[in-house]
Amino acid sequence: MQLVRFDPFKSFLSDDFDMPSQQKGLKIWETDKAIKVEAVVAGVPKKDVEIEVEDGVLTIKAEVKTETENKNEYKSSSYQYYYTTALSGGQWDKAEAVVEDGVVKIEIPKTEAARPRKITIKSK
Repeated sequence: MQLVRFDPFKSFLSDDFDMPSQQKGLKIWETDKAIKVEAVVAGVPKKDVEIEVEDGVLTIKAEVKTETENKNEYKSSSYQYYYTTALSGGQWDKAEAVVEDGVVKIEIPKTEAARPRKITIKSK
């Protein structure tokens, strides 16, 4: 058996900023025009999924509770995800979300200022 040393600060020191989020069940990545988010909400119907942005934090909550007929058993599925959005450059008022096959998919268009552009080099 091989021992592997865990470094909790490795992700903070990485130069690879295009890596998707590493929070379990949450995947976040960017394209040139949008920020994309996918979060697992298996077993939770669309009506029980809540998405909000407040004070620069994207919150995804999904919860469903069921009770069996004999009232002695309860089943619950619950998910909560948080992502700090303060520096991402997204147009959060234009975000769109769908729940499909147990995954909530959110697409947030980027502001024009946040989109990558090329700068032309002039010669003297």
